[in-house]
Amino acid sequence: MVGAKHYNSKGHGTNILCMSKSPRFDNMSPTNGNAHVWGAEYNGIPHHYNHDAPCSVCQASQSTTIMVPGTNMCPTGWTRQYYGNLVASNHDHYATEYICLDAYPQDDRGGELNNKGWTIFYVTAACGSLSCPPYVNNKVLTCVVCSK
Repeated sequence: MVGAKHYNSKGHGTNILCMSKSPRFDNMSPTNGNAHVWGAEYNGIPHHYNHDAPCSVCQASQSTTIMVPGTNMCPTGWTRQYYGNLVASNHDHYATEYICLDAYPQDDRGGELNNKGWTIFYVTAACGSLSCPPYVNNKVLTCVVCSK
């Protein structure tokens, strides 16, 4: 399952986590001001609204992987592991990292509860400092994960 910050929290970490399915705890006691990890759910992804998002890991025999935003094709000499669309938090929420969501996303068990963990939305191009053309304003960006 995916772990991340709450969609409306300004603190905590910004990186997306792949949480253990079998957590183990030690005897540490929480203190005031602890950060929290929430689950993640699709909000701006058609046919997956409020479903929990599973974690995925690119396992490749090659030693280097990259995520290339703005295309679904790898550079020459690289192998495509998967492709899809660039996602991140809503533009009105606090920042998270950009990730490449598989073109055929899956749902994690947990149903369609609106728990307001990290909410996942497509990322679109914004012309200005981003050159248009070749980009097109407000078009959902593709992405690809490649290995070499």
